[in-house]
Parts: sequence; structure tokens; C-alpha cells
Amino acid sequence: MAEHLKLSFEIWPNMPWGRLEICGPAWNSWGDKPLEWCVRQTASYGYEGFDVIFPKIMELRPHEYTETVKNVRKAMDETGIAFASIGAHTTFVSPRYFDRENGIAKFKKAIDAAADMGAESVVTLLGDGYYDPPLYNLMTRQEAWHQAVTAIQETADYAKGKGVDVSIELLQGTIANTVETMIKLIELVDRPNVYTCVDVGTFYTTVKPRMPIKIAIEQLGDRIRNVHVKDEVGFPNIMQSQHVWFGGGFVDFQEMADALKSVGYKHFNAVEWEAWQAGGLFGVGEPSGIGLADFDRVAAEAKEFLEEYGWGKAN
Repeated sequence: MAEHLKLSFEIWPNMPWGRLEICGPAWNSWGDKPLEWCVRQTASYGYEGFDVIFPKIMELRPHEYTETVKNVRKAMDETGIAFASIGAHTTFVSPRYFDRENGIAKFKKAIDAAADMGAESVVTLLGDGYYDPPLYNLMTRQEAWHQAVTAIQETADYAKGKGVDVSIELLQGTIANTVETMIKLIELVDRPNVYTCVDVGTFYTTVKPRMPIKIAIEQLGDRIRNVHVKDEVGFPNIMQSQHVWFGGGFVDFQEMADALKSVGYKHFNAVEWEAWQAGGLFGVGEPSGIGLADFDRVAAEAKEFLEEYGWGKAN
């Protein structure tokens, strides 16, 4: 049984995915703040760790990078906060070889940044999907599996040399969209530093219809390296990723906390608030529009909410 579920907080840039229609050119109150400021602010709210969405690092000018690494490490030393992960969603599956090659190169840059700044792992989903977008119109399932496995093997071998773990997010729309397929993927990749990322919202909109949450977590067990904590409602489109404020969706946070503790999960659980981006039926954010963009309120209130349901040092 895990002693407690360590909470970390995910730091986002403005417009994290470019002008992608599903997300919109969105703004949040920390988006234009220096990374080291965000780290210290996260620590001030009592989080044990922080996570960074990779475009926050990518937006650094070359002459700013070395100084930022120094400042982030100084902030970590002075506050005692840990760098849990870098979220680097990238392309591993595509019929366009140049997109896939660029995606693998981007992920390796994220691994470099993790090694430089002291992050424990780098997380990605299997972009560009397979079921959404429907790449099955252009490539076979076998081709998609081969591309996914070989890309992860290549990046995992690169990461191992730098002491970094690779974590693949179980996510609707990709070929690793069930517990069964995620276990298959990890076994085919066959690398000791490759794990899975549990997205709590996804588990209640996509995994729970197939099996009970406790059984899903038990089957993944020590393969889990990262957890993204959010609430979702999941409208009837394939991505099912409409995010809502904590407590407003389908997630049973106490059930998930108990399941993770029962398998002795000891790594970080990242508050992943995405609903400040574009919502609506086909967005990723608040279904009724743009969600809460004040990240000071998000940091304080999300932690307060989760501690009531078995997460964090309070439990």
C-alpha cells in the first residue's frame, strides 16, 4: 500500500499546441511567466512536484536555454520540489515519413531537456493517433503497430543513456486505447525504462466501460509511471476528452486513489487542467466554452479538492 499519492502540478505555455482548432489559441495566467517562476509558484501551493508541457521549454530562445536550466535547478534546490515529467506529445505513427521522423527527433529533444533539468520521465501519446484521426484510411493496423513499437524502442534506448524513463499514455483514438493493448505495447517494445501513463479522465470515459477501474489498475500494476489527474464528461465523439472542473464529471476520485494505493503506486500524480483551452462538443476544454484560466486558483483549489478524496500528503 502506497503511503500517499504524491501530487504534482502541470505547467502550460500559452497556445500549447499552436493554433490547432480543437484547442484554440488559448491563454492561461501562467502562460507567459518564466519557467522558474512557475516552479516556485507551484512549490508555494504545497505540491511535491511539477510537470512541464514541452512547448513551454521549446519556446525558449537558444540563448535563454542554459540560463533557464540553471534557474530551474536552483528553484528545485531551494524549494525541495521535484521535476516529475515533461509532457511531449509528438508523432510516432504516420503515413508521412517526415512527420514521424520529426516527431521522433522532437521527443529526443524533450529527453535532452529532461536530462538537463532533472526530470524523471518524458510522457507522450501515440500521435498522430490511428482511430482519431482515422489513419486506418491510409495505413494498416500492422503498419501502425510497427511504427509505434520501433519509435518507442528508438527513443527509449536514447533515454536510457540519459537516465530518463519513457511513458506512453493510454488514450482513446490511438492504437493503445485499452489496458490490453497498452500491456501488449509495453511487452513488444521490451525496454526496461518504458512504462504507461494513466490519464484518470480517460479511464472513466474509455476504460471503465470495458472493465472495473480497480481491475484495470491491478493489471497495469508496476507498469504505471505517471498519472494525469483530471475530470471529464466525454461527449459521444471518439476522443471523449471534454474536460470539466474537478467534481463535475464522471471520475470517482476516491475509487481511483484507492486503486492506485492498492498496487503501491509511488510516483507522481499530475494535476492536469486542460479546460482553459477551447471546449465545446469537439474541443478539449470546458463543454460550455472556455474554462478557468487563473492557474493560481487552479493550483490551490485542485489540490484542496483532491485531498478530500485520498490524494496528497494530507492522506
